[in-house]
Amino acid sequence: MIFKETSIGFGDNSGAKRALCIKVLSKPIGYPGAILIVTLKHAVPKKFRSKKKNLKKGEIHRVLLASVSKSLYRKSGYYLAGPCNYAIMLRKDNISLPFGNRIKRPLFLDVRHSSSRIGIIAPNLY
Repeated sequence: MIFKETSIGFGDNSGAKRALCIKVLSKPIGYPGAILIVTLKHAVPKKFRSKKKNLKKGEIHRVLLASVSKSLYRKSGYYLAGPCNYAIMLRKDNISLPFGNRIKRPLFLDVRHSSSRIGIIAPNLY
């Protein structure tokens, strides 16, 4: 589960590396599929990023939580845990679309139901 002041990694090619959670907007608090407000703590250096992906340290963005390291209980009777806490950066103008164009890590099934575009470009779901 993700709360305030939790460190989060990124599983897409948006250019952000690490972030700190400021607020959880969705009601299943800190579970996959929740929308978070974060501040960037580490981003790709300026010489390596493109002009479109102009992310800087200290900016505030919305992200979609994709995986958590805490084990989750499924109704089928088994527990499922992700490798680490990571999220997917969302656009500022349309929060249903991802900022990057590729997702590098697998997602929980709960994320696919919250955003159809992210579920399409994901490599695999668990």
